Amino acid sequence: MKKNADYKLAFKYLLSFAGYFFITLADGKFSPFSLALLVGNLGAGLNPAISFILYAVTFIPSLSAKTIAIGAGGGAIFVSLYVALKKFVRTPSFEIIPLTVLSILPFAIAADGFPVLYRIIASVCVVAAALVMTSGAKVWLLKGVKYRVSTDEFIAAALIYCAAGYGACAAFTVYPWIAFSVLIILFCSSLFPKGLTAAAAVITAIPPCLCQGSFGPMGILCLTALAAMAFAERSKLATVFCSVAVQAALWILTDVYKTDDVLYAVVMLIPPVVYLFTPAAALKKIKDGIALYKSDNLGRYSANLSRSAISGKLYEIAAVFDEMTSSMEKLKQKSLSEDAIRENTAEEVLASVCANCSALGKCRNKGQPDFRQLKEIVSFGFAKGKLNLVDLPRAFSDCCSYPETVTEAVNKLIKQYEREKENAEALENAGKLVTSQTKGLSDALKGLAYSMNKQLEFERDTEKKLFKNLAGCGIYVSEALVFGDGTDSEINLTLPQKSLEKPAFLKSIKEITGYNVVITSKVNLNHELAAVTLKRAPTLDAAFGIARATKSDKTRSGDTHSVTQLSESKFLIALNDGMGSGKEAEATSSTALSLVETFYKAGLSSDVILPTVNKLLAMSRADDFTALDLGVVDLFTGGADFIKIGSPYSFIITKDAVKIIEGKSLPLGILEEVNPTICRTSLKSGDVIIFMSDGITDAFGSSGDLVAFLSSQKALNPKTLADNILEKALFLSGGEAKDDMTAFCVRLFDRAS
Repeated sequence: MKKNADYKLAFKYLLSFAGYFFITLADGKFSPFSLALLVGNLGAGLNPAISFILYAVTFIPSLSAKTIAIGAGGGAIFVSLYVALKKFVRTPSFEIIPLTVLSILPFAIAADGFPVLYRIIASVCVVAAALVMTSGAKVWLLKGVKYRVSTDEFIAAALIYCAAGYGACAAFTVYPWIAFSVLIILFCSSLFPKGLTAAAAVITAIPPCLCQGSFGPMGILCLTALAAMAFAERSKLATVFCSVAVQAALWILTDVYKTDDVLYAVVMLIPPVVYLFTPAAALKKIKDGIALYKSDNLGRYSANLSRSAISGKLYEIAAVFDEMTSSMEKLKQKSLSEDAIRENTAEEVLASVCANCSALGKCRNKGQPDFRQLKEIVSFGFAKGKLNLVDLPRAFSDCCSYPETVTEAVNKLIKQYEREKENAEALENAGKLVTSQTKGLSDALKGLAYSMNKQLEFERDTEKKLFKNLAGCGIYVSEALVFGDGTDSEINLTLPQKSLEKPAFLKSIKEITGYNVVITSKVNLNHELAAVTLKRAPTLDAAFGIARATKSDKTRSGDTHSVTQLSESKFLIALNDGMGSGKEAEATSSTALSLVETFYKAGLSSDVILPTVNKLLAMSRADDFTALDLGVVDLFTGGADFIKIGSPYSFIITKDAVKIIEGKSLPLGILEEVNPTICRTSLKSGDVIIFMSDGITDAFGSSGDLVAFLSSQKALNPKTLADNILEKALFLSGGEAKDDMTAFCVRLFDRAS
């Protein structure tokens, strides 16, 4: 790291020396115009001693002791006063003016080789230039092209550049400078927006124009810039060819070059060759480095910072649910064994009945009460649920003076323990339900936190291409933000509202991205502008069809169905068959389906959702059972997960066959644990998913008959297919719906471009 820093520092001093040297040569008489740059370099933080040495060295080529003394003496005065003021008072600010005036006095007074008026004008120019040189020096030495500069800083930097350029032109003629300027323009065309390339052409043309007293160099460089800007985004070769062609035409057809020396023509070919053989990877690296410091990066940084903050908070909330789950597991009450309960009951009878009995002494003399025998009596009572006198052993009845009291006490304790057992089981089930929910919520939050924690990678090249391509269609975008990749890619644009209605809008974006997009969000910023979010469109789309018939003697159906969008590319389809028909079956079916939909939309997994719904139904006092068919389809990949719980056959009609999806589990709400049948498959365009309630499958009688019927229905749309299935089922049932009948069909097809 220190090595890199040393290289950069050395380059700064080399750049400073070049500035001193060329500005000193500006009038060809070694006037101390570079004193203003010395002022700026010290203000930019360069070492005073090194800066003074580099400044003083530039006067040596004059070979005049007096010139060297005057030039170096002025610099010595300024550096000495500047360092003293900074050390003992404060860093100079407005004091720069009097310090510069004092430093230029040796030239104004002692440089008798110059006319008085010239010395006065030159001194005033140095003092005036010193006022802006610090801003310009900071741009060249500190900010460069990586940081945003103000207009004043840009002008000051251009002033330094033009002053040094004029000195270079005066010393080595204008043509090497023009060649250098062509190289700058070519690189600018690849690295910067067109406006900056044009500005570079104008600024670099100023020194040779002043030196020649002609606008010829301005014409050469501006035309070269136009040629470079026209082809920069197409290829480097085309850019080079066009710029060379422009210069060749100007050389042959005009006299702007004011020379016939072929050597100059060869010099002008050097910049295009250097640019052409500069590796594209190097240019891209420089461009990316510059782009990192653009003015819109704060918003991009804020977006990633917000995502990280939200992710961290989600992880913290997930940790709360994890801790709740862990705590509930630790605090679970362990249920007493049946043997322990019977032993406790026997002890309670001894304590509450026998201990207070008036005949206790008589029993003691006979070795009674026998605890083992009493425990057997209690066990028998628990087994029957209630103890009667006839259930007491003869040996116990013959000895006990109050068998009715013992029987009554045992029955009372049996009822008490049964109630406690029911309460404990209810509490345990509720605890399991809450535990599964807290774990499910924790997992869902962690998944969301993980996705939010991924930092967005912004696609700047795509943004530029979108600007250009949309503009070619007459759609002018104010802002563009593109990030993500694959199915997670996202495009955000700010543009006129009326542009969204143009047919070329989505088509133009597809030409750049290579895939179809859909508008997923739109906000009107004002009466003209709108901000829209576009995401990659799924490759598939789906159409749905439903056909239903309620059981003939009922007014309400126990069958319910649902289509729920889980994300831009995934949807959930479900058919729920409540056991029976009518109002209660409908309520059970719709409740279960509503729970399933809500949990899936919240991001919980099937491993949490299905057991939860099962427990809720099982906790009901009524016989609320429900058969459930679920399908989650991904429209990007065609992947589908089917979950069957107590439901009849489902089918997939493909181009070549009819596939059966068979379930073997019991309906929800029957057993405490649920064991769904899960099937994963891949679907294609043209495939049809068919869910049916048992009212239809029972009407057909066998899966073979159903498959034979469906094989003749392949080319139909989903609504027609559902109607045909229902119609056939009613026909097979003698025109009467003996149970609720539902056919739910989903057809996949290629999404339109």
